[in-house]
Amino acid sequence: MPVAPPVTEILLTRPVGSNDALRDALEALRPAGTTVRLRDFPLLVISPPRSPAPLLDALAAMQPDDLTVFVSPRAVQMANAVRPVRDWPPGRVATVGAATAQVLREAGRAADFVPRSSEDSEGLLDCLSALEMAGRAVWIIRGETGRELLAETLAARGAHPRFVPVYRRECPPTDSGPPPGGPERLWIITAPQALDCLAGRTSASNQPDDIGDGLLDSNLVVINERARERARRLGFRGEIVLAGSPAPRALAEAAWAVVAARQPTDDGTSS
Repeated sequence: MPVAPPVTEILLTRPVGSNDALRDALEALRPAGTTVRLRDFPLLVISPPRSPAPLLDALAAMQPDDLTVFVSPRAVQMANAVRPVRDWPPGRVATVGAATAQVLREAGRAADFVPRSSEDSEGLLDCLSALEMAGRAVWIIRGETGRELLAETLAARGAHPRFVPVYRRECPPTDSGPPPGGPERLWIITAPQALDCLAGRTSASNQPDDIGDGLLDSNLVVINERARERARRLGFRGEIVLAGSPAPRALAEAAWAVVAARQPTDDGTSS
């Protein structure tokens, strides 16, 4: 059975300016003697919404019994730039994770619901399981896409979910050449659309087939099982490890575990 080569490079894929906390966590947990390179390779570009009208319309329609859900720190920041969240209509507020709740709190609004089981749609749905949803409007503050599972499940519980786009996520230009691939690379992926952008670089490439094949043979760290299944559907064949949380420490621990498992032993096999 072929021995998996050691990981030589970890790629950080969050948008420009968003990788500092993850890089710090990776450096803090770096095993002694490890020379693996850390490299920023953003797979998403964040832009303002095409218009603030959807958010302004939602704010005008919000009622005290409604629930507002912020799906990420970015959603809080972009929405807050349109109208400070401390001035939003009264009502219950939920976040998809602790980092989002922290950013919301810093903006002047406390979250009523923060998941503890996992920092994703499933975790929030579990957190909201005791809240009566029949007839309740749920405003999901997000980018232009994403969180369909959250909306579908809330609708099945009787709620009226409504998406409110406050930013755009797009794939970056491809003029920088093909992304590095191969089993020596480990990509840390925290957004489903980033997976799509990475996979798109294989199908859109005019390079020889081995370039695309090499990228699909890369290893991935992802947040949850849904992301792993999505990666397999997109054709990724390398090792895919679950971090279980978008928190920088959880991602770093998962990444270094992959690196440690690939270190050669005295007999030439992986550890």
